[in-house]
Amino acid sequence: MIYRVLTRKTPYEPKPRSGRPRVMDIRSDSRIQRMSSSQKMSAREITRASRLQISKNTVHRRIIEPGYMIQAKMARRLQLSKFHISKTLQWVRNHMSYGDKWIAVHFSDKKMEH
Repeated sequence: MIYRVLTRKTPYEPKPRSGRPRVMDIRSDSRIQRMSSSQKMSAREITRASRLQISKNTVHRRIIEPGYMIQAKMARRLQLSKFHISKTLQWVRNHMSYGDKWIAVHFSDKKMEH
């Protein structure tokens, strides 16, 4: 099989793929990927901004398609103010000498539900 392909006079071209053709071209794909990486926009916002008749799921697939971008939810919390940072540091300094009492303290990384 390989010998036949190498000795063929005409270049080898794969057969066209069967199935539904893509709605978007390569330029639209790259524009969507650029919008998602340079701006903090959701897939829904990119769908509205793209002016194409595509679904939110199509945009999401194009964003994760190259493999270098991963999906991550944005943190829904406010940044600590300088006042809160200073209060936290003050609390830590006050409790540095807590000693063996830290064994009785339970630390959890779970988020509190409201």
